Amino acid sequence: MLALAAALLLAVSLWRHLILRRGTASRDLVSDLATQQWAFALYLMARLALFAFPELNSAMAHALRFGSLLAGAFGVVRLLETLLFAMRARFHAPPSRIVRSLIAWGSTLVAAAFLVRIEYKVDLSSIFATSALLSVVLGFALQESLGNLFAGLTLSSEQPFEAGEWVSFGKFTGRVLDVGWRSTRLLTGDEDEILVPNGLISREVVVNHMRPHPTDVVELLVTVDMDVSPARAKAVLREAAGSCALVLHSPAPIVQLAAFTDDGVSYRIKFRTEGFTARSKALDQVQEAVWYALRRAAIDMPYPQTTVSYRERAVEAEERRRREHLAEAEDLLGRIDFVRAFSLEARQVLAARARFLEYGPGQAVVRQGESGETLYLVARGEVAVGVHVEGGADREVARLGRGALFGEMSMLTGEPRTATVTALGETALLALDRDAFERVLSAEPDLLRTLAETIARRRLALDAARAEQQSPAMDEASENLLSRIRGIFGFQKRATGT
Repeated sequence: MLALAAALLLAVSLWRHLILRRGTASRDLVSDLATQQWAFALYLMARLALFAFPELNSAMAHALRFGSLLAGAFGVVRLLETLLFAMRARFHAPPSRIVRSLIAWGSTLVAAAFLVRIEYKVDLSSIFATSALLSVVLGFALQESLGNLFAGLTLSSEQPFEAGEWVSFGKFTGRVLDVGWRSTRLLTGDEDEILVPNGLISREVVVNHMRPHPTDVVELLVTVDMDVSPARAKAVLREAAGSCALVLHSPAPIVQLAAFTDDGVSYRIKFRTEGFTARSKALDQVQEAVWYALRRAAIDMPYPQTTVSYRERAVEAEERRRREHLAEAEDLLGRIDFVRAFSLEARQVLAARARFLEYGPGQAVVRQGESGETLYLVARGEVAVGVHVEGGADREVARLGRGALFGEMSMLTGEPRTATVTALGETALLALDRDAFERVLSAEPDLLRTLAETIARRRLALDAARAEQQSPAMDEASENLLSRIRGIFGFQKRATGT
């Protein structure tokens, strides 16, 4: 028996040492193996004491022999239980912690009762049967613990959640670490570990955020001005939510009119994220995108308390911003070569119709392959120009700062966007749409040829091999662009010399 106990102690010690080196075992398995080490070590120490001190009196020797048998039985029972559940976990779902604990302690108590009956000839059944008063006292003393125990058994059988899932009950929300016989361990979003009594969980409504689907549905209420039509408001909010990286595109975000309130019209945005852990970051992204989208669309989010108090000042501030924007628009437009060829009146019309749009970090201004009726000038910040190659990944090809122009070819000729332009930080852009140029060109149709020649010259200048050529290539490119610009602005019937 000594040799068997020593072999078991050595095997358990090696097993524990290996899994600690690999770092892949659970904390419960490491704790179980440590308990078995102590049990086999106590058995060996008690047996060695009996061998080393044969002159001990019979009572002391009997106690040591009983203790060694109890320690050995406890170690063997716990080792068999560990091996059984380790094999079961390899082929099936691992059992809950509470089930393992009950089986382990129940089998240990049975083994201890058997040893007491064999060694001391004591019948424990008669003791428990005649101790009615003791049972009542223990029942009242352990009422709460027994309630938690049975609640834990209920949770283990129904399995409303498993380790690793995010759940909410009452005021608690967190990721389940494990379910014990008395309490359930949670890790909150703030990385705090809390123990919630199982009895409390059994009295609450449990929300499992990862069933039946691991994705999470998020709702956001946004109130906009009453004067904005529902169709326009829904389109702006839907585009803002769909532009966020953490929002799933399938199914697509949904925008619904929720209610008419004293402040305006409330819209409910519903979208999905990868999981509950991405919820707060996705909300941050969507709310930031909504702010910028409403700002670009000139849609107000009403705040009655400020509107009533500062109505007059707001008008004055708006007039000052309008004058500042007009001056900045004239300065930025004066940097474009084909706009400089226009008359002063035409440039003033374009500046007056220009709009300043704001974009947040990572938001796309234009996307490759889309049609476009607007050109942009960078007024503040920086944008990245990226292209998508078939069969490859997106690649950044340029970065544009203040005064840089993009999107003019799509606006003037109707070509699809050739690149995706994304704001690198908080960025302000000056936007001019096709209607503004149509108004100028309708008043001064002679500008068509000047516009076509200027753009053709600038496009050819990008090719170093043609930088010095002015004739056939220039004439052909100019005529080609002139024809396309006439077509997009509806001047096909005008004479060539216009």
